[in-house]
Amino acid sequence: MPMPSREIRDKIEKLVMALSNARRLRPIYGENHKITKEAISSLYKLLKGILTEKEEITIGVVGDEIAFEKEPFYETSKKVKNLINYLKEIKAEKISFAKGIELKELAEFVTILTIKPKDLSETEGIRKIFDSSNIKNIAIGKIGFKKEEAPQGLREEELKNIARKNYQNGIGFLTETLENIEKNQPINIKSARQFVSTIVTNLLKNKNLLLILTSTKSHDESTFVHDINVAVFTLLQAEALGLEQSYLNDIGVAALLHDAGKLSVAEDVLKKKGRLDKEELKEIQLHPANGAKVLLESPDINILAAIAAFEHHIQYDMSGYPKRPYNRKINFVSMMVAIADYYDAVRSRRYYHEEMAPEKTYKDMMELSGKNFHPDLLNNFFNIIGIYPPGTLVELDTKEIGLVVKGSAVDIKRPHVEILYNSKGEKEKNPYIANLLEKDKNGNYKRNITKSIITSDKVKVPGKYL
Repeated sequence: MPMPSREIRDKIEKLVMALSNARRLRPIYGENHKITKEAISSLYKLLKGILTEKEEITIGVVGDEIAFEKEPFYETSKKVKNLINYLKEIKAEKISFAKGIELKELAEFVTILTIKPKDLSETEGIRKIFDSSNIKNIAIGKIGFKKEEAPQGLREEELKNIARKNYQNGIGFLTETLENIEKNQPINIKSARQFVSTIVTNLLKNKNLLLILTSTKSHDESTFVHDINVAVFTLLQAEALGLEQSYLNDIGVAALLHDAGKLSVAEDVLKKKGRLDKEELKEIQLHPANGAKVLLESPDINILAAIAAFEHHIQYDMSGYPKRPYNRKINFVSMMVAIADYYDAVRSRRYYHEEMAPEKTYKDMMELSGKNFHPDLLNNFFNIIGIYPPGTLVELDTKEIGLVVKGSAVDIKRPHVEILYNSKGEKEKNPYIANLLEKDKNGNYKRNITKSIITSDKVKVPGKYL
């Protein structure tokens, strides 16, 4: 029988105290002292007890408090101030523990938490330390594992069908929206909210299914597909920042309708492959202002949607368009939409350019950090989706070919990959999941991604993902 939420919170509160205590004792008594071993053993016992009920747990720092499921432990936080300050200093806002954790992993983790922040910075930070460790079931940083669990009674295939159906519903809504704009009628905001609500529900159930859909749909040139992808990518960013579900719906609607002004741009301008002339460029650059106007004239719209539509091309350093008379800061939702919009545009096949490999997209966007994009929000985005997001076909250094099905909170370069073709190029009869964090007995990674690849007659994405 599942443990009551109050009981879980009590146990995690004890876990936080035990973690703080083990971290305090480790440098005083050393690794092999009885007191140190007993402290870590006590911590491990508490953790294993909680993980018999949950697949994973995440504790994090919210302001100056330690929290679980976004609810702070106020009294406990006063007692573990040193731990809180340390986690903030090393930029480890969240710690996630996954089922399957071993005592030796936990002991190594406690040891890492005793390294001085200055020494960490000299070794390229906490992430680099984790890369060279044997820790697999602990994640530290801005996000946790966020393992998705299917609702009771639904199989994974049924969940996939629901996600696909909801995706198609979005295309239906945007088709209706285009018709309304052409007839000078207001946008049906109620329908937009209903669709975004289904995305939020899918996201909280299984974000990897949505990410796979955005990848396998990226070859579709439809503006509608782009708008849905931008909504998905923006919601993923907002959820990872810990925003409450009540805000997610408004953010999702804003992202879904960010290109409302482009829906009325002439199709031959949108599809033009060559350089736009002066008038065509002017028409494109007017779409943010036109979109904001359309949205403001639609009943029941949240002003956030109009703001995001107007601001999503202004850029973080204000060098984009439209130009504004006042140097007012851009809304942070607009900045998340801008990241999602740019990412989906450059990695997808468009009329005006060929699709870009995800690793190249990552490199190019990171080079624009601080110019086009807010650096912290950009890091948050790639921490969620990784360099190779779910739905990406990849070639490994073993000559195997697989499909990324899940990212890694530990290392964005090392996702989980479903092996589809063996080293001889033969189709696997029984495809299996390989965790690219796995190492051999010498401590070397068993598999590494060499490059992403596109579908072809020889290499195809399994039908279950399409």
